[in-house]
Amino acid sequence: MKHSNQICLSLFVIFTSVLLASCTKPASSPRAMLTAEQFRSARWEEIVAQAKGSDVTFGMWAGDEARNRYYQTTVAAAVKQQYDITLQFVPAADVADIVNKLLNEKGAGKIAGGSIDLIWINGENFRSAKQGGVLWGPFAEQLPNIHYFPAEARQRDFGSTIEGYEAPYQRAQFVFAHDTTRTPEPPRSIETLRDWIKAHPGRFTYIAPPDFTGSAFIRHILLHYLKQNSGDAFDTGFDEARYQRAAETTIAYLNEIKPYLWRKGETYPGSAKEADRLFANNEIDLTMSYGPSFASERIARGEYPATVRTFVFDEGTIGNYSYLAIPFNAGNVAGALVVINHLMSPAHTLDQGRELGSLFPLSLETLTPEDRTAAEALPRGIATLSVAELTQHQLPELDALYLERLEKDWREKVLRQ
Repeated sequence: MKHSNQICLSLFVIFTSVLLASCTKPASSPRAMLTAEQFRSARWEEIVAQAKGSDVTFGMWAGDEARNRYYQTTVAAAVKQQYDITLQFVPAADVADIVNKLLNEKGAGKIAGGSIDLIWINGENFRSAKQGGVLWGPFAEQLPNIHYFPAEARQRDFGSTIEGYEAPYQRAQFVFAHDTTRTPEPPRSIETLRDWIKAHPGRFTYIAPPDFTGSAFIRHILLHYLKQNSGDAFDTGFDEARYQRAAETTIAYLNEIKPYLWRKGETYPGSAKEADRLFANNEIDLTMSYGPSFASERIARGEYPATVRTFVFDEGTIGNYSYLAIPFNAGNVAGALVVINHLMSPAHTLDQGRELGSLFPLSLETLTPEDRTAAEALPRGIATLSVAELTQHQLPELDALYLERLEKDWREKVLRQ
């Protein structure tokens, strides 16, 4: 599980449903339909030529304003200059909205001329889309830039086999942030976090699932108890008996800390932006993100004090890749393929690392000496952990079914209690 003209997230949330329901492509020259079989037999230069002069609509999560600005300015300009492709963006508060739209279109028989050409996707959304048959492909293993990515990024996504229906392009890892002047020694394990929350009532909260940051937080607790009960056996797929044992302890943990949370657990932040505000306003002492550089970015923008630092649990935190996929009824498959391949390139990845501080997702051994030197020299923000420390403490994602079950149990057994 993963990224605007400086439009705030609240406006995105308000207008997302309208945009998803009514978005249509700007007028452009008709694009020939392209099947996966035709793509596999075509030369890449033919795909690039077919995409030239076209418009590509990009459905992406709208929750990171810095990333939205970067994509709508720098990335859009690069794609226009290099390929004569005009990027149009469909912002979504939750990528599940896009997947549901595609499922509805398939049910209604709309098999061509869809309003979205590519999607930022992973995890349970990929699982739902793949199972629902609303993705075009397979295509990923035929892209020229796929060889830059390690095998781990190309095989499974939250336990779901990829089989070429999505292409990796970003990497993330969950981190916590604390202000060293307020919390010099933050809790560094699931168990010590519980003790710390109870000793500091009202100073901790987490974002309400299914927001992916809040969902990841509760997933860490489930993963902790799965490992206690099953060792590493959980990573072979969903297991009902193991889930039941670990979920019981996880729900008990979440209910135990609930009265000690911000506002006594009667409400939860609805977004990362709201949690950021609580932390910046000294209403809570710890916050969290799937972006390892998020605290450094906010320090640079003056939103956080310079004394903020990030940390991970000693037992590790979850890391994953973000992917790009093409809807089954995309109107401009060739354009989507070209944009995806561009976003997988060393040039784009290095630029994004410099601009956004993103984790470098490519295998260093696949790069030219010049690109490898540039990758190793990427700047690291004042609050950002080293790649070595993050890698040493990275945990794998669970099967998507664990996530779906846990979010349902959280709603019924924690939120509504």
